[in-house]
Amino acid sequence: MKTKILFFALISFWATDKLVAQTLPYTFVKNCITFERAAFTEDMTKKKFYVLEEATTKAKNKLMEGATFYCNEKERELGYAEIDVLSVINGTKKIVEISFLKGGKHDYAKNFGEIFNQMSSMLNKTASFQSKKYKTEVNTFTKNQAYYYTYKVNDVPVIVISNYKIDEEYF
Repeated sequence: MKTKILFFALISFWATDKLVAQTLPYTFVKNCITFERAAFTEDMTKKKFYVLEEATTKAKNKLMEGATFYCNEKERELGYAEIDVLSVINGTKKIVEISFLKGGKHDYAKNFGEIFNQMSSMLNKTASFQSKKYKTEVNTFTKNQAYYYTYKVNDVPVIVISNYKIDEEYF
């Protein structure tokens, strides 16, 4: 009897641990640019995100060159990783880019949707604009000298957070 209870408890813990590890909470999005590099990496590790590259050289956006690349899969296989995070913490400039991919295990559109709804209700919405680079509409928000941008490239939702206005540089 005790063995069955212990076995059930271990399975429940493992399932819960895997479930929690696969999403990003709004609080992370809201606070991520307040971290210094060591604290950022520690927070990502707690959320079961792994450093895959210390200084990215092949970022889609030049502003993200040299960023630390985190992913929710240790061994990233194209099409299977679901949440990618690039973070540039360079002196006073901080930018975090989060991509919610549809991977082999999960579709992260729901996680993005939950975060976007919270952003819409808790942040100050500013004027949207059309990105020439990504050929899509960019939603913008601000709060406490932080800038939040959301857009989609094809079907991939992206959130970019920075501590300075990057409208022209990034988009």
